[in-house]
Amino acid sequence: MRIYKGNPELVFRGKVAPWYGALSGLVAAAAAILALQPGMPAGVPAALLVAGAVVLWPAVVRNRVELYADRLEIVFGWARTIIPYEHVTGVRPYTGSSEQFTGNKCTAALDGVFIEAPRDGDAAVSVIGNDNLMGELRRRAGLGEQP
Repeated sequence: MRIYKGNPELVFRGKVAPWYGALSGLVAAAAAILALQPGMPAGVPAALLVAGAVVLWPAVVRNRVELYADRLEIVFGWARTIIPYEHVTGVRPYTGSSEQFTGNKCTAALDGVFIEAPRDGDAAVSVIGNDNLMGELRRRAGLGEQP
């Protein structure tokens, strides 16, 4: 794995859908309900809150796409995916169809951008300004305008 350093030229903040916030709220509510159960050890709801925070919260705090001169980096939760522009073969809107299934699904919203990069693994991201990201990626990858 290569480790890159440097400051990004452009950063697109990730989008978090209301359903993701509701899911986080449900985890907190479940912990509160467990805490009110008679005889429930205090460690059980505390463990649920900690597990929910470790799994759900990083996707809210660390959710962005960074564009550098030679690559893009997707930061989502605990993960960082690096894709050189020369490996990008297509950029199009993310629809969630089965053909767009990817191991690099870095989106907490239903609308997004699907980045085709067979050598590094395709990626799905959702940022504030999806159209701007698509245009910038197409320009940097030398793809021109796509449908």
